[in-house]
Amino acid sequence: MSTKLVSRETPDMSTDPKIPHAARFLTRPAARRKWSGTTWGMLGITSLVACLGCQSFKEHFNRVRPNNPVVGPAPPRLTLDDSQSDKAVSEIQQTAALSDGSSTGEIVRISQVSAITPDPIDDSAVVAVVNSNQILASDIFAPYSKQMQMMKEKMPEEQYVQAQRELLKRDLPSQIERTLLSHAMRTSLKQEQAEKLDGVLDQAFEEHVLSLLEKTESASSVELNEKLEKEGTSLAMLRKTFGKHQLAMQYLSTQSEVKAEIGRVELLEYYNNHLADYSFPSKVKWQEIRVSFNKHGGRNEALKVLNEAVQDLQAGKTFGEVAKKYSDGPTASLSGEWDWTTKGSLSDTEIDEQLFTMPVGGISKIMEASDRFRVVKVVAREDAHITPFEDLQLEIRKQILTELQKNKKQEVVAKLKQTATIETIFDNDPELAEAMRDFGKTGP
Repeated sequence: MSTKLVSRETPDMSTDPKIPHAARFLTRPAARRKWSGTTWGMLGITSLVACLGCQSFKEHFNRVRPNNPVVGPAPPRLTLDDSQSDKAVSEIQQTAALSDGSSTGEIVRISQVSAITPDPIDDSAVVAVVNSNQILASDIFAPYSKQMQMMKEKMPEEQYVQAQRELLKRDLPSQIERTLLSHAMRTSLKQEQAEKLDGVLDQAFEEHVLSLLEKTESASSVELNEKLEKEGTSLAMLRKTFGKHQLAMQYLSTQSEVKAEIGRVELLEYYNNHLADYSFPSKVKWQEIRVSFNKHGGRNEALKVLNEAVQDLQAGKTFGEVAKKYSDGPTASLSGEWDWTTKGSLSDTEIDEQLFTMPVGGISKIMEASDRFRVVKVVAREDAHITPFEDLQLEIRKQILTELQKNKKQEVVAKLKQTATIETIFDNDPELAEAMRDFGKTGP
């Protein structure tokens, strides 16, 4: 159903029960809308979904949650700004290789959706079907529409089609996963619960899209939607993405709850098994005065410059001042300062020994190599140490719970995949068909 957009002066139809909710929202006067967030393309696709972690959203779910909870905690924030979109498209242009992987669980395979043709893939093309839920090319391409339009104008058609394929190969698996999870959430609800959930999603979307008007400097929903359409999206598409992501994350969160008793024995075992993560080698911050032979006409001339540097040090000038004046090393402009350096990491063993044996603040003797003179100073040093178990118990407990939850989420997705019907546009390529189903390792 198409929605007629109106300007701010249009009579308020937001309370008319005959008008669908989405249309009522679009026709509501700007002053009465409650929008907050941002959008893809112009402001970043999933920055809008950042609102999913806010307190008000949790409160909405709590208000409508039935006695038998079906909705878990709010999902984490996700962001994808223009710079990330540009980077992603740049990688696509370079035809990034698809990593190999194998899917867990058997997939019920049916006839392929369509075959890849040399023609550009239209936004309305079905690129995957997950348990009868269609995924359109626009679901994948929309976040990059601005960049892809530029590619289409500048690239030969064959290269543009290849770029589309690469983008599908990279992003389609995660879209399939979200669709699978959101479908599972829908089918787990009773009709009354589903209606309440839709109401919550509508209200949350309204409350967290208000800043779109301000950030895009739009005076009305008509103007805003026109700007969104120029970027390859719309309010309707944003709402679709918002809802699918919410449902997927809520289902995954609910089904992957972990209740585990983690005592001192388990904590200590984890600590001992990951001792390398809590062990830190000796390291030092230092300064260098380097005088190279070839930059001063040979060894003798370089020695004269070094002697002048030493005289300045003896006269009370700081090591940094002298380094800036005389050194020709790579950090000369930074007062000869080097950042933390671990023991044994320097190829010059003589300097390494000096740095880890001299007292802090000490200045070394003059050291001569085949092509340079060097003098170093120890600025700060930390001895090798292992963080005590007592200081890490809370961190370790959180890490164990995180790993348990991650494993549980993978189990949830794997279980759904065992009975899922998944078709993709790549099903004529066995390797890619399998890769499209290789998801569920990090969550949607």
